[in-house]
Amino acid sequence: MSKMKKYISLFLCAALAFAACTPEGPNSQPTDDYLGNKARVELSTSDRIPAEGGTLVATVRRSPKFDISVPKTTDWLSCSQADSVITVTVQANTSAVARYARIGVIDKELQISVTSFEVIQEGSEKDVEPVKYKAFSAGPEAVEVAAKETSAVISVTAEDIEWSISSSNADFKPDPASGKGNATVNVSFPANTTKEEVVATLTVSTTSDEVRTKSFDIVITQAAAADEKPAVKPAPGTVLAEWYFCKTQSDALAAHFSEAVSDELADAPGNGGCYVEPNVSGKGRLEYYNGCDKAAAGVVDQPHKRCKRAVGTYGEPCPYGTYKDDYILWTAYTDSEAPLAAGTKLHLFFALRPNKGFIMKYWLIEYLDGDEWKPALETKDGNGFKYNVELFYASGAGNETNTFIEPTVTLSKDTDAAVFRMTAVSNMGADGAVVEVITAAGALRFSGEDCNANTPEYSVKRHPVIDVVE
Repeated sequence: MSKMKKYISLFLCAALAFAACTPEGPNSQPTDDYLGNKARVELSTSDRIPAEGGTLVATVRRSPKFDISVPKTTDWLSCSQADSVITVTVQANTSAVARYARIGVIDKELQISVTSFEVIQEGSEKDVEPVKYKAFSAGPEAVEVAAKETSAVISVTAEDIEWSISSSNADFKPDPASGKGNATVNVSFPANTTKEEVVATLTVSTTSDEVRTKSFDIVITQAAAADEKPAVKPAPGTVLAEWYFCKTQSDALAAHFSEAVSDELADAPGNGGCYVEPNVSGKGRLEYYNGCDKAAAGVVDQPHKRCKRAVGTYGEPCPYGTYKDDYILWTAYTDSEAPLAAGTKLHLFFALRPNKGFIMKYWLIEYLDGDEWKPALETKDGNGFKYNVELFYASGAGNETNTFIEPTVTLSKDTDAAVFRMTAVSNMGADGAVVEVITAAGALRFSGEDCNANTPEYSVKRHPVIDVVE
C-alpha cells in the first residue's frame, strides 16, 4: 500500500463528511481502519528492571511494519527486533537513582508513532523501598458507534482508588461519573442526525499519588447520519449474506475475528472490534458481544483470562467464555444498502455446538423489526426468564451436540438491515449445572463442514445464511 493510500485511510473521517457512510453496529457495514490505530504492546513483565540489569521482551500486536525509536540520551539500554518482538537489554545501574526511558514504535512507512512502552530500572541502593503502584487504567482507547446509536460502554480498572470522568462534549454523559474501584460505565448521548461525525473525549482521572499514570483518554466517535434511501423488498430467494465455515477458509474467517486471551478487549464489554464477514456472498457480519466486563465481574478464572474470540483449525468461529447477557449478532444488508421494506420475509440458518458443559444453555433469539426487538421463535418460560433456543452437552468425550437454529420472520416495518440477536438469558450451563466462574477454555462453536476425523458426526453441510423467503 502506498503512503498516499495510508494517509487516505488515516483521514477517512474527513471524507465521511461528504459521502454517505454506514458505521459499525446492527445497522452498519464494515469500514477499513488504519492498522496502527489498534497497535499495542505486551510486556514480559510489569516489574521494574533490577539495578543489576536484565532483559525486557515487548511483543507488538496489531501494528503495521515498524521501527524502534530510542531516546538519544539513553545509552544504558539497547534494543533488538525480530518480526513483532522487541528485546530490550538493560545494563547495570550504578546510581542510587532509578532511571526511565520510553521506547517508541514507529510506522516504518509513514514514520509516525503508533504506540510506545516504558522501561524503568531500579537504583542500586538496596535499602530504598521500591515504589509499588496501584493498578489504574480505563478503556478502550477508541470507541466507534453508528449515527443512530445512543450509548456506549467503557471500563475502569482501579485498585481501591477513587476516580472521576469528565467529557469534552456535554451531550456525552457517563454513568457513573465517579467512583472507587473497578467499574463498567455506560455513556449515553443523542442520535446523530447531522452529516458530520460527532467526537467526544472522556477523561478518566484520579488524584491519587499511588498510581503511575493519573488519567486516560477515551475517544468516542459517532458516525455521520447516512442519506436516507427508499426501502426495498428483495425478490424471494435473494441471499443477503452467506458464510462458509471450513478448514480451507480458516485464515480468511479469522482475519477480523481472532484474538488472544491477553487482549485487553477480550474480557471487556462489546465485540472487541472482532467480526466475521460473509465469505460466499453478500454484505454483513457475524459478531459476538460480551454482555459485561467479565474480568471486573470476577466470572473468569483469574489470573488466567478465559475469554476470547477465535477461528479454530477447522474453520469454525469460536467465542470462549460464554456467560449470561452475552449475545450473538447476525447482520445482513441489501446490495444497495437500502432498508428492507415492511412485508419482507427473512430466514436465518446456522448451527451451534458447545464443547464443554459450562457453555450457556438457554438463549433468546430475536430479530429487529424497525427499531423494536421481537422473538424470532416461539418462547418458553424458564426460571424467571424466557428462551427459545436450548443448547445441549452430555458429560464425556464425544458428547458435543449440534443445535440447528432456523427462524423465519416477517418485517412489519421498514428496517435498515436484516438483524438477528441471540442472547444468553441464564447462567445455567449446557450440562444442566449453574455456572458461576468460567474455569476452562470452553468454546461455543459455529459448526462448519469440517471437523476432526474421529468425529464426522459434527459436520454441518449447510452454510450459515440470511436470505429472503418472500
